[in-house]
Amino acid sequence: MDMAAPAGSVMTPELEAYIKNRQQEIQESIDLCSNAPFSKVLMMEQKDLRKLMLNLGDQRLTLEPGNTMRKEVMKLQGAKFHAYCEYAELWDLIGLRRKNLEAAEKRLRDMKGATVREVETAIATLESYLEVSLEIQNHAFPLIRMLDDNEALSLRQLVAAHGEATISRQDRYYLLLKSIKCDVRKLRLREAAVKPFKFCRAKVRNLCRKIRRARKKRKGKKAVGLITS
Repeated sequence: MDMAAPAGSVMTPELEAYIKNRQQEIQESIDLCSNAPFSKVLMMEQKDLRKLMLNLGDQRLTLEPGNTMRKEVMKLQGAKFHAYCEYAELWDLIGLRRKNLEAAEKRLRDMKGATVREVETAIATLESYLEVSLEIQNHAFPLIRMLDDNEALSLRQLVAAHGEATISRQDRYYLLLKSIKCDVRKLRLREAAVKPFKFCRAKVRNLCRKIRRARKKRKGKKAVGLITS
């Protein structure tokens, strides 16, 4: 059904709902292709695999278990299968860092109230990803080249989507790290300048405690003297 509205026409509630739903489906497919581990994708039901919006080719009923991509992987042999296993293991392993990466990116985009240690930890997290993620490309592109045009159609598309998502993430993190250099320098200077005052305040507090203790002792001695006199 063509839901495109003619030029100059008013958007109906039905069309608006359709567009909103379609946008959500597209965003979900992008998120799945960019982040879903292979261990999850291969265990999906066929209807869930379609959410990735990949070209699954001819949908023929077979007695083989699993979804289309799982069937494709089961047909790989020799060096192709080993290349897939190495890549899938690497992708899933790096994917375990996702929450830490999101937290680090959020911390660096809003450093209000952050300490130097928190910022440096976040920077180290993103820098580590930039180094490790190069291995995704080093394994992804050789795997795609090894596969023929008539085999593993959905797998090739997903690996290509991984490559695009990785490059996009690398660019985003690299630009973020470049853009915050001045802010990090200011934060370090501010924290370094505040430390002496913190030390002084601590010394003053200790001195005040000693004075209060001394006063209490003197009052105690006076009271004892009055009682015994």
